[in-house]
Amino acid sequence: MDIIATLRGKIDQAGAGDHTLGLMAMLAHVEVAYKHLKRGQRDTDDSAFTDAVYRTNQAFEGGLKEAYGVLAKKNLDKARIFDIEQFFSKSNVFRKRVLDQFTNYRQEWRNPSTHDHKLDFSESEAFLAIVSVTAFSCLLVDEMALQLARDREEEAAKLLARTIKSKFNFAEGDLLGRVTEALKSYFTLRSVEELESNSYPQWLGSVAGFLSAIFPDAEVLSEAQIGGEKRKLVADVLVKSIGQSVVVEIKNRVNIRTYESMLIQLESVIASSGHRDGIVFYLPTMVTSGQVFEQDRLFNGGEGRLKVLSAVPLKTRFE
Repeated sequence: MDIIATLRGKIDQAGAGDHTLGLMAMLAHVEVAYKHLKRGQRDTDDSAFTDAVYRTNQAFEGGLKEAYGVLAKKNLDKARIFDIEQFFSKSNVFRKRVLDQFTNYRQEWRNPSTHDHKLDFSESEAFLAIVSVTAFSCLLVDEMALQLARDREEEAAKLLARTIKSKFNFAEGDLLGRVTEALKSYFTLRSVEELESNSYPQWLGSVAGFLSAIFPDAEVLSEAQIGGEKRKLVADVLVKSIGQSVVVEIKNRVNIRTYESMLIQLESVIASSGHRDGIVFYLPTMVTSGQVFEQDRLFNGGEGRLKVLSAVPLKTRFE
């Protein structure tokens, strides 16, 4: 797998905006770092490997700056890289997997090379630095794509809120029923272009942003930890309001072989994390007639409720 090509594709898919030039500059630093690595290998020039690491440092810092603007919604004009790193280290903005990569690169590569001007790096170290910063950058762009999609969806849904709410009933019933109706309406608002182009992080951000706009008084969390510190279970989306909560699991395709076991596992996760209600939401990426099919399940001795929403009648297909 060409990891640099993967990063390039993620940047392209994230969409254009104020962040685009900065992300392209980050990508350019990674590409130049790779050229330094190849030069060192070709010319037996060990200094090229150190040059490669300094370029990956620039990619690291550039990516952090753009993420700071998108995820923390901060102005970049007077932002210092030290303050940005401190912010990401101490806040909960980064998901754990991104924070782990951030910490690893910062401790293993950026800090040593910044604070020791006599330090040289070998070919293997340069290679590892390139892989590390590129992997971190891929995760970083995914986080940014999620947030950008959420922001766009919130703004779009706010503009359409009156029309949406006139067609669907979001006000009556418990939280599970209201979130179910909101997700059903989500099906009807997707363009063909969006169905074909969105990445999974963008779908996740879009769904969370839509629910946040529809339920402004609720707390809508994406990639929310629901199992406590020890179990570290994560929900794609968690909606909380006035003592009620709904765990939403987002799927983009149906796997016939694992469908039933997936539902049982999700029911177990919901029950063990102290929640009662959940929804499996199959994205409208499958061929659809415009209908939304529902399947209702009870679990945990009837205490838990699970709804499955999809563009095809899964109940008749699998039972």
